[in-house]
Amino acid sequence: MTPFLFRRALCGTVLCSVVTVAAAADKLPDLNATLAGTRWTLQTLGGVAQAQVAGGTPVQLKLDAASQRLSGHTGCNRLMGRFVQRGTLLTLSPLGTTRMACAESAMLQEQAVLKMLGEVDGYRVENRTLSLLQGEVVRATWSAPAKPAVAGASAP
Repeated sequence: MTPFLFRRALCGTVLCSVVTVAAAADKLPDLNATLAGTRWTLQTLGGVAQAQVAGGTPVQLKLDAASQRLSGHTGCNRLMGRFVQRGTLLTLSPLGTTRMACAESAMLQEQAVLKMLGEVDGYRVENRTLSLLQGEVVRATWSAPAKPAVAGASAP
């Protein structure tokens, strides 16, 4: 092989390696994408399992990374605000809600949820579960909906 052909072959090999590494990097998990863009449903608050209260709706959150906006439902009212995420740190702006009258149990749940959201400063996502943290203490856990089955895929 001539030196010219050797250099071309070497450059081609290096280029293929760079493309392969870049493609593999695209498949790495992105915590921001996992945190944002998912509709999270409240599972526990202060270590206590939460269920939809009578006269209320499910407590849910959704964070949009592009606009840094948070939206959701407190179980009684709609919820809106802004957030900043840096690594595993999470800062929520003062949150706003609509002002609908709800059953007392839904309003009590709403107050507890808003208090907790005002105190969180971090998060962790594991196995489709979002944990909102105050320091190292888990204040609430939220679940993501199950991933839809891929058409034509068979179960393992």
